[in-house]
Amino acid sequence: MSLTHFSSTSSDPPWFSGMVLDYREIPVTSLKKGLQHGHEYTSVMVNVPMYLNYLHETAKSLGATIIKTTLPIRSSFSETLQTASDILRSHLSSEGSSQRSNISAFVNATGISAFKLVPDPDVYPVRGQTVTVAGEANKITTIDGFPSDATPSSTPITYVLPRPHSNTTVLGGTKQVGDWTAEPDPKTTEEILRQAKEWAPELLNEKGEFDVLSVQVGLRPGRKGGARVEIEVLDEIVVCHAYGHAGAGYQNSVGSANKVVRLLDEHLSKA
Repeated sequence: MSLTHFSSTSSDPPWFSGMVLDYREIPVTSLKKGLQHGHEYTSVMVNVPMYLNYLHETAKSLGATIIKTTLPIRSSFSETLQTASDILRSHLSSEGSSQRSNISAFVNATGISAFKLVPDPDVYPVRGQTVTVAGEANKITTIDGFPSDATPSSTPITYVLPRPHSNTTVLGGTKQVGDWTAEPDPKTTEEILRQAKEWAPELLNEKGEFDVLSVQVGLRPGRKGGARVEIEVLDEIVVCHAYGHAGAGYQNSVGSANKVVRLLDEHLSKA
């Protein structure tokens, strides 16, 4: 559990204010000039690499087979799924596996790749650039909007995300809709570090700077109309789509996974 601090140029409280632990509003007089609303509450911070490793190991312990390969894009999605079937059967055969080779269904959780793979023209990238620095910040901090002294080049949101048990913190960031650029922008890195200094001074070294460990870019899988979690049958191949969650993939992952299981249970029970 971690203390979360949020400030915004909007005066509206969040929709979840009555659902989180220890929620309290911060008086406007205590906020930086230009900010109209602030609040704190107790939240959960996920160490993503650790969490992904946990999910990976849990899946394996339950009997999942992990295949690392490249799936080529065919002229239609059904042909691509057929290729995936061939890859799976070939792998099981080469491993001498006793698992049955018939495939009940696929789950298409390909994120931003669904744009070309399906293809789904409603999918678009929301580019996020972040910086990982040494040390764990004292709290989670999000500043949404432009304070009064911000320059036009400022990133639209500032956040400080301490990763538990890692001695690292992720600083951000950007929300660049429609930008497919995968390489970090040095100017954006400088802006992220400049803005974060005010909100996480405990991470600064003796020179008053962050110890930067890495700079990374991620393309959040946005989708017009929201996430797609539904069954589709293509040439008798059953697939449950689960993509388009934008920047809320981890928050929505358990709920989406439960919906996928429910949809497949309902569909396959009728077959």
